[in-house]
Amino acid sequence: MDNKKAFTILLIIAILVSSLFIFYILSPGAEETPVFKGGAITQDETWSGTIFVNDSIVVPTGVTLTITPGTRILFAPSRDYKNQKTVGFAVVGGTVKAIGTPEQQIWFTSDTEIPINGDWSGIELYDTNTSVFKYVIVEFSGLGISQFDSKANISHSIVRWVNAEGIYMERSSPVIEYNLLYQNGYHEIALEQYNYDVQIRNNIFAGGHVPFIVFDSTVTLEGNYFYNYNTPTSPAISVAGTAYANVTGNKFDGFDNDTAILKLQPTSTLLTTNNDFGNGSIPIPDLDFNDVKNHVLGYTPGDSEDQYMYVFPAEDETRRVVNRTGIGLGFGWAFEYANGYLWKLGTGDLIRIDPVTGNTTTFSINTTQILGPRGLCFDGEYFWTQDHSLLKIVKFKVNATAVTIYDSFDIPENETGARQSLSTDGTYLYVPNRDGNKMFELFKNGTIHREISMPLDLVGPITWNGTHFWTGNGNYLFAFNKDGIIEGRVYDVARGISGITWDGMYLWGLYKTCELWNDAKMFQVEILNDSLI
Repeated sequence: MDNKKAFTILLIIAILVSSLFIFYILSPGAEETPVFKGGAITQDETWSGTIFVNDSIVVPTGVTLTITPGTRILFAPSRDYKNQKTVGFAVVGGTVKAIGTPEQQIWFTSDTEIPINGDWSGIELYDTNTSVFKYVIVEFSGLGISQFDSKANISHSIVRWVNAEGIYMERSSPVIEYNLLYQNGYHEIALEQYNYDVQIRNNIFAGGHVPFIVFDSTVTLEGNYFYNYNTPTSPAISVAGTAYANVTGNKFDGFDNDTAILKLQPTSTLLTTNNDFGNGSIPIPDLDFNDVKNHVLGYTPGDSEDQYMYVFPAEDETRRVVNRTGIGLGFGWAFEYANGYLWKLGTGDLIRIDPVTGNTTTFSINTTQILGPRGLCFDGEYFWTQDHSLLKIVKFKVNATAVTIYDSFDIPENETGARQSLSTDGTYLYVPNRDGNKMFELFKNGTIHREISMPLDLVGPITWNGTHFWTGNGNYLFAFNKDGIIEGRVYDVARGISGITWDGMYLWGLYKTCELWNDAKMFQVEILNDSLI
């Protein structure tokens, strides 16, 4: 073979190898270099490709995160109650522009081959009016997209297989439109605590447990389609508290005309016009994207097949569950032990529970005096509750047959809204501020005696055991003193503590577990070793 022919053959081989290299590198199926993200973002960023999140993301004030079409954001799952590190995505004053296309949606999902609901915590938005979520898919989280004091519009997106609410908000005023929402644990959309001028329009609510609920907020629902719920006597739209809801031009399939839209309390205002209960006058919203899936959960969170761990082992090295009671009573936000009984205060009733037998007695409550109780305590003579709907602390007594209201006063900083819980040491009342970073010590006339700075976010209820306070946060129960210093910690016993009290020897916790279940949600807990600090 002469030199010229050999050179030609080598040149052809080189061209073929180069072509194959370029094809595999640039082809859509090429392996990507893994990109890992976690913690606070310190400057503007643009995300694309596949992002693996192994620590919670925070987008702070002054930072903009842009997420390009087709990006996949995979969150590391957490299923160990002792070593729980539930990863999430929070916007705290910053801006997220997550704008996909109908063909290239942006995914927020679990980083595992077999995901389940609650694998990651969800998207939380605080103090952001410029964030946008359009053509995104959110799945397998604890909450879907929640926002607080924000105006973040959500459109053309899919939210599904979420533990609690698909979309949740407080003190916010977004536009929610052209979304597909289905098989979320509690509600597809929930509005609570002082949202205003919310627009919910042209969405498809495509099955689950309860489509929509609104508390203490103003909202217009127009052009939405509700179907596939298999609960004809349950409402599609529930209106509660001091809510004002204008429900117009929506389409309902499979719901009873008389109960599809329901006002739960006389304090609510409900306007209904031109809704379609089967006459065909309202069209189904036209969504311009496909319902693409990589993994189908196979159940709706809250079903009997639910794989999420709502209740933890009854005993470990830190605490032991002594007793459970309260079957069929549901969870609640106001819970106290007094005079040998457990007391659970809700909207319209106070339930007295014998902790040994489980027997109950119910007392009616006038909802014009106590509407939305969040926290209950007893000072030896009077009960006290914080009302997050009326923004009051209310003083009352219970006799053999009735509840008598004695006094009420405004909660501190009521212009910012209320936070869960209320406690007393017998002399003072204690209530957290809305942000949960401080606790007010109050005289019983409502005057502030002092403010206590808290290193721990008081997101959960509080109780006083005679030496220090206990509260729940994450997967722990914490003990802290009157100066806010944490002095003890044990593993929690279940998910979603909503009430806590002390019976003189044991802690009692009232838990959501799964909010939809009729299980015993009151746990009596013996502290074995609180040195996990």
